[in-house]
Amino acid sequence: MLNFYKLNKKMKILNQFTIALFSVILLSSCGSESPKKEVETKAEVLAEKVWEEIEVIAIGNTMMEMKYSVENITVQEGSWVRIILKNEGVDVAMVHNILFVNFGKRKDVALKANEVGPDADFIPSHSELIAASGLALPGETVTLEFEAPKKGNYEFFCSYPGHADMMKGYLFVK
Repeated sequence: MLNFYKLNKKMKILNQFTIALFSVILLSSCGSESPKKEVETKAEVLAEKVWEEIEVIAIGNTMMEMKYSVENITVQEGSWVRIILKNEGVDVAMVHNILFVNFGKRKDVALKANEVGPDADFIPSHSELIAASGLALPGETVTLEFEAPKKGNYEFFCSYPGHADMMKGYLFVK
């Protein structure tokens, strides 16, 4: 009877070991396939997104001349917006970006942008900010991508110091 007890105990240990080994193999195989599925899912989502691409050119080489090539941008609610900001300026003071904010909040956000300064690309952490590009030096191009907010009217502007009153426009989401 003692031998049967020892044999039964060894069988239980062997069964537990087999279950543990099988569990490890199963979990590790699930882990290796997960990133593939995640990448495929992201690719599928990107393919399903409706993109609206708008080229905005920063023109002018003096404070009086500088402006965006467009004053109004219209996009569809829920679409993905790709703003290609081309800085055609050549003067070193013609550094530009583009920020999208809730309507009527341009001046508030511009004041905060001056406070955060160049280390933050003049982009403040602000509840009224929807999206913002990095700085484009003269001759550079930067791209900004974001999901269009809900239907309504919004503003965009350059937050580089002294530019917000000249370089501005409106975003209409239909």
